[in-house]
Amino acid sequence: MNKKWISRISLSIVAVLGISCTLGEFADAKANQTQFAKQHETAESFTKNDPELYQDALDLGLTASDIYTLDSLLDRTDKATVHNAFVVVMSIITGIAAVIGTGYGAGRYIAKQLYKRKQLSKAYYKKNRWKFRAALVPVIGIPGTFGFDDYYMDI
Repeated sequence: MNKKWISRISLSIVAVLGISCTLGEFADAKANQTQFAKQHETAESFTKNDPELYQDALDLGLTASDIYTLDSLLDRTDKATVHNAFVVVMSIITGIAAVIGTGYGAGRYIAKQLYKRKQLSKAYYKKNRWKFRAALVPVIGIPGTFGFDDYYMDI
């Protein structure tokens, strides 16, 4: 698989994840909007349930709407939730791509140094490539082996 197809596949995966996460966010926002409207109309706040506290808030000049707003800000329970899954997924994909790209580049660098220092010729590598591949995977990993192999196979 060449670099062109790898980039196309990875961009397709990112696009699909982005679209699905965005549609999910819109659906959640629509559901939460109606739920918030119903809650805002019918729910009583903590302050309103305590007559003494409610009277103190009214004495300070707060309206019922102000009291509800303050209570809802103080009583939020979803502070640790992730509201934008797209950003999380993109950061994971970017991190994986960086690790794989670094391994691939390291494999190419190792191969280039071996070739420049005349330690391993391309003809000898091509003749025994399966032995080299089997030996390199545990040492430099799969991405590094691909980079090493691509250099010697002139890809």
